[in-house]
Amino acid sequence: MNDSDRPEGGVSGEPRISYALARLHNLVFASVSDVAARHGLTALQFTTLSVLNRHGVPLSSSQLARRSFMTPQAMHEVIHRLEDEGLIERNPHPSHGRKLPASLTPRGRRILALCEAAVGAFEVTMLKGFTKGERVSFLNMVKAAVSSLGGGFGDAAAPPAKAAKAEKAAKAAGPPRRPRRRA
Repeated sequence: MNDSDRPEGGVSGEPRISYALARLHNLVFASVSDVAARHGLTALQFTTLSVLNRHGVPLSSSQLARRSFMTPQAMHEVIHRLEDEGLIERNPHPSHGRKLPASLTPRGRRILALCEAAVGAFEVTMLKGFTKGERVSFLNMVKAAVSSLGGGFGDAAAPPAKAAKAEKAAKAAGPPRRPRRRA
């Protein structure tokens, strides 16, 4: 629904797409967090294991951070916890000795498989009533929207030039400033 379809005053019985997606995000994140917690993980740790599994090759900390939508500092903590728990291992890169790409251990694969099965069951519930074609279309639409906003999905989908330019400008500007309190 666009703004011209809304009644005067901008009020409509239908929510905006962004509002509906935000509600969906909150429900999905809560469910994924619950699934991960049942297996001793946080949602971010589960995401990291999932990204490693999906790519099938060892990934550096910075690659994992980008693909998991985390800061390098937060990823550093996640990696150390996963390594301490024996879910991932890191070995020196053959040509870049300082890099320590991470890969799943057999234990990490087992835990991930349990989490993935539970998330799969949640998705079946979430998409109850969707035909197979509607599920495929829904996923394609969500991926297209993410890509339109520069999110992409790994190396296969590079962010559009506009998003890359905005990201570069944001980095140059530094962190947002907090407003000063007046006495």
